Amino acid sequence: MKTRIILLLSLFIAGTLMGQQNWNKVDFEKEYKRKVKIGGAAAKSLKNNKTFISNYAVSQATTMTGSNTSSTKAVYSEVSLGGLTNESYLQMTNELYEEFVKELTAAGLQITDGTDVLASEFVQEKMSKDKGSDFIGSTGDQPYYEGKKKITDGAIPGYTAWAVTRDITFRPANKNIYYTSNIIKSGNFYQKLSTREDVNLLDVNYFVAFASFEGSRGYKDIKLSTQPVMSVGVQIKLITPNGSGNWITYSKGIWGNADWSEGIVKGKDNKNASEALGLARSAEYDIAANPEKYVEELKAIIINLQKDIVKGIREEL
Repeated sequence: MKTRIILLLSLFIAGTLMGQQNWNKVDFEKEYKRKVKIGGAAAKSLKNNKTFISNYAVSQATTMTGSNTSSTKAVYSEVSLGGLTNESYLQMTNELYEEFVKELTAAGLQITDGTDVLASEFVQEKMSKDKGSDFIGSTGDQPYYEGKKKITDGAIPGYTAWAVTRDITFRPANKNIYYTSNIIKSGNFYQKLSTREDVNLLDVNYFVAFASFEGSRGYKDIKLSTQPVMSVGVQIKLITPNGSGNWITYSKGIWGNADWSEGIVKGKDNKNASEALGLARSAEYDIAANPEKYVEELKAIIINLQKDIVKGIREEL
């Protein structure tokens, strides 16, 4: 059975609503448990060889589903995100990418746009073979696509806030990428290119969710509340020609301000409004976002998170 959504803010969320977080003053290494390991040979390669940002993506959850069950009953809550447009989100992604390139360059890395890498004989041969899981070349003018959970998945992986069932992934426009969605073959896919071309590959994917669910059980009833949040996680891959295992991780997800939310409303039949982020697949309920506040908060988080990522790399060089 479906449950009526109750907007119940936890003490944590209520606290964030009282004042905007100043992300410039946040110690990401300490607060979110950043760990970095870059071996000696890898550090040397980062100094001496070019680095190609082979994939840069911001994945935004658009539909999330929570549940609460007992031995006799089950309640579900499905909610989508409304108020944002693909165009505004893409513009933000473009700006975040350019800021990241500036930070990496300032740290001493030789950033290539990948034109020389993709022109190599090795990559050209790969491009001639049609592989549905591989994405090689320019991202184009509208580099975003909708995803949904697989039948075998409980939710789309990567998000620190669970229960994401649909999302949209954005990449910066007209940038070169070298990416595979095939997890099994990804090691070979990246390492062979890195080794053959003496190039470092950097892959960064942010995962942004907008809701959380909290269940409770009474003597005769079970309940499920839905609340607006901003949850940001990141996955980072660094591949160097020497084949050493490098990692940059944050063991805690980042929880931002929730004052972007304009409330929870009953979902509408708007499946044709594909230009509206999230509303192309309407859920039973929508969390309406103030687009300026949402983008402002998310951009501030990621810009400062990127500074910390680069700081971690610089400290290992």
